[in-house]
Amino acid sequence: MKNGKLYGTVQLDECIHSKEDTIESLVDPGFTSVHFNTHLFDALRIIKESKASSCCVLGEDFQWVGIITKTAIVEALSLSLTIEQSGAVLVVEMAAHQYSSSEIARIIESEGAQLLGLWLSNVEESGRIRASLKLNTQNAERIINSLQRFNYDVIATFGDDDYKENVERRFESLMKYIDL
Repeated sequence: MKNGKLYGTVQLDECIHSKEDTIESLVDPGFTSVHFNTHLFDALRIIKESKASSCCVLGEDFQWVGIITKTAIVEALSLSLTIEQSGAVLVVEMAAHQYSSSEIARIIESEGAQLLGLWLSNVEESGRIRASLKLNTQNAERIINSLQRFNYDVIATFGDDDYKENVERRFESLMKYIDL
């Protein structure tokens, strides 16, 4: 830092294993940084892309404000209602062109529940989207059935033991019926 402005960073591993005489010779001017108004999602993306474990937080005119680590971001995200409140989690898969957050929320709300959180990811090489849905209820059986009626593939459920037990009971009943 010079005059309160950050000009580079040094990694601890480099200091420990370096044969250089001064830390100044180890300064990397291409450091990873975010503006202090950057959203957590963007900061996490920037840190991930840089493969660094931390990121410098800068204010106006590159004034150093602090540092943020991956751990600090995860802790901040964990304070979200999506994480804090109990409820079932459904993992739903669909074609990319079929994805509609408003339709998914409408289906869930039509069953008397609320969508607390939605996390999207791409399914590699298939052109499909996987959505993790956090609900405000543990009993998700009616919601699962409704999503399936609208051609959403429910590929996993978490926290809804009643649904799993009902499926197992129905399967056992079907097997007994087939044996007759």
